[in-house]
Amino acid sequence: MRRGAATLLLLAYACLPGVALASESPDASVWLAKMEKALREESYEGIFTYMRGPQFDTVKVVHEFKDNKEIERLASLNGPQREIIRNGNDVVFRRSRNDKSDVEQVMPLGPFTHAFNQNLSNYQSFYDFAVIGTDRVAGRPAVKLSITPKNDDRYGYRLWLDQKTGLLLQSHLVNHGRILEVFQFSRVDIGEPIKAGDFKSTIADAVEYRLAPMSSKVASAKPDWRAGWLPNGFRLVSSETPDKLLYSDGIATFSVFVDKGEVSKLGELTTHMGGTVVITRRLKGSAQQITVVGEVPVDTARKVADSVESALH
Repeated sequence: MRRGAATLLLLAYACLPGVALASESPDASVWLAKMEKALREESYEGIFTYMRGPQFDTVKVVHEFKDNKEIERLASLNGPQREIIRNGNDVVFRRSRNDKSDVEQVMPLGPFTHAFNQNLSNYQSFYDFAVIGTDRVAGRPAVKLSITPKNDDRYGYRLWLDQKTGLLLQSHLVNHGRILEVFQFSRVDIGEPIKAGDFKSTIADAVEYRLAPMSSKVASAKPDWRAGWLPNGFRLVSSETPDKLLYSDGIATFSVFVDKGEVSKLGELTTHMGGTVVITRRLKGSAQQITVVGEVPVDTARKVADSVESALH
């Protein structure tokens, strides 16, 4: 999925209740703050598509804020039956018992995780934010925003927010004007009553996995490795094991894995799908293998991989 580990599995949407586009539009930071608020408080139901390279997914989403708690269900409409059901901080991924896909890659839900939406305007040191016009998406007037990196070491974004509510209707992940990933609602109802039955699972013989949102992760295990070079603003946000590190700048993320085996199983590899890059390298002076996976440009991932070194000194 576009995101290392479970960071991809929680979709965050954005909306602003009852705000119309006046003759003098709010600036980008105002719209982004409304996105973060709506992540917790807006109710909506719809169908969206997510395209990343050759991968195309259609997902039904139902989201409600009730009793100061988020309730959400996301169900894949193509391929094997898969769904995510969220009740407050309890997040469960369910799939058919016959589905043998990797649990960390089965529900690519777009680039907008909870971490992405929280306080985006705090990252003005690394990105420029701007309102760049109006448009129409899923039959609704929309405000168009740009998030442009100040350096070439990360990607940019284009966002389309519902003009009336602020809900995120469409997004593009871009690199020098080239579109790498697309998220878009094809149909959405905002602010309508949600039926309790809409949150019930429809998979009869399911296998369940409990997930933790990225925002709850902390650097826990003492890592055996570290990246000697990082793009400005990126920091270690999780080290669930000594050999698995997750870095983020608050918007983008990437993971570093070090093979515990003494001999690398793969040669050097560079590949990508949409905005997700995978690079494998041999650790300097060792046969161990380093893998960098995440939503950063190839040159950035390569520099990170080449800089990985032992932290045990």
